[in-house]
Amino acid sequence: TRCWKKEDARPPCFFGMWERLQSQNQRVNGVNNYLGRQREPSVCLCHSAPAAVVRQKALDEKTEEFKLVYRFPGIKYCRVLSRLKLLQTATTMVMLPPICYLYLQDQVSQNILLYTTGIAFFAGAMLYGMSYFLRRIIGLIYLNETGHTVKVAHLTFWGRRNDIYCPIETVMPLDEAGDSKGELLLQFKRYNSTDILYFTIKFGQIVDRQKFTQIFGEFE
Repeated sequence: TRCWKKEDARPPCFFGMWERLQSQNQRVNGVNNYLGRQREPSVCLCHSAPAAVVRQKALDEKTEEFKLVYRFPGIKYCRVLSRLKLLQTATTMVMLPPICYLYLQDQVSQNILLYTTGIAFFAGAMLYGMSYFLRRIIGLIYLNETGHTVKVAHLTFWGRRNDIYCPIETVMPLDEAGDSKGELLLQFKRYNSTDILYFTIKFGQIVDRQKFTQIFGEFE
């Protein structure tokens, strides 16, 4: 005789209804998962939209055409001087450890050690002083076609070019900066920054005087 089981007491129609309910639940879960996957990218796009707008704005500023307003021909000599000073300082610093080693081995005198150490520190101080000044010398000043953005080119610590973009309304006129036309170095100041750059009219060239006046105003 066959052993009786509890499952055998269920009528056949119960199995059919149970299978249909399971299939319906699977279809509902599948639809919910699909809708969830469809909603997720939209959230990501909403978060990434501001960053994309900022990147596009910065790209437009750099690709926009600028007109040259001022240039300083001597900036190329400043670049060469900055790189030569870097080379001199690096050479002096490289020579200092071998001299110290030879002094510990009693192969060089104390005077040579002190002389080499003094030159190394002096070269480092000179490099810092010269780079502090050369990094603030403006080589080129541009104004975009709409007259809203000023681009300023100056040197970095390594003697490379660096461009600064600033709205024209943030540039302080020369009269407010306290400069006069006869001064050797004129200050490039901005209302929204404490950094000060310098340019010279005596040794520089104003390419477009109208745009120069538009940026810095009339000054005496």
